[in-house]
Amino acid sequence: MKRHAAFMLACLAMLTLLTASCSSGGDKNFIERMFDLESRSMKNAPPSSVEELRKAIAQYGGDVEKTVKAMEKVASFWRLLAVRYMEQGLYGDAYDAAVKALGHYPDNSGLYYVAGVSAAFLSKTASAELGGGAASMEAWLRAAEGSYLQSIEIDDRNTKSLYALSVLYSYELVDYEAAVSTIERYLAIVTRDADAYLLYGRSLYGAGRLQDAADAFDKVIAYTKIEEKKKLAADNKKQILDELYGK
Repeated sequence: MKRHAAFMLACLAMLTLLTASCSSGGDKNFIERMFDLESRSMKNAPPSSVEELRKAIAQYGGDVEKTVKAMEKVASFWRLLAVRYMEQGLYGDAYDAAVKALGHYPDNSGLYYVAGVSAAFLSKTASAELGGGAASMEAWLRAAEGSYLQSIEIDDRNTKSLYALSVLYSYELVDYEAAVSTIERYLAIVTRDADAYLLYGRSLYGAGRLQDAADAFDKVIAYTKIEEKKKLAADNKKQILDELYGK
């Protein structure tokens, strides 16, 4: 009986201690922390207290640094692989590698350019699909557009993405107004690019701005030394003037 009474008193004392803790406002935290730490310890779970975290950092800090450095190498590998694949014309592999690399470098303008170029080329493979692959082609073209736009959002002076997006709008998506505004942004940076003015003239013509298109082809004639381009620009200009003023 004495042992039973002593046990009951001990239980009451523990209950009193917990009740006192509850009444002080720290009841829930105290109880949860007590049982949480015990259960985490039994399950070999990661540390949760400040002291446990400090001990873990001291013990495993070196491993963490090694892991970070290894991941940096992996990320660089995917980025380089994406570029190499694109340069070799392996656009499916280039696109996959670029997307993988973007998981590590989500703010890399150049990687979005690689993804855009790759997606634009992959849109051409849709014609080999059963039924012509119209939906697949549209999806790839929109992926290319989105990639270029994101590249430019990150770096508004990324001339490769600006030029590629202009080509996409003018030739693939047939949105001449968008092509004009995009190539104008490019020409504000690269002011004497004959090829860009050829594209500009085509896009202006498609947008119905014939006189502006003729003026753009004049720029081609002025800036290029390649006779074939001079002739192409001159022929385009003549056709436009004929349309404007008659033969």
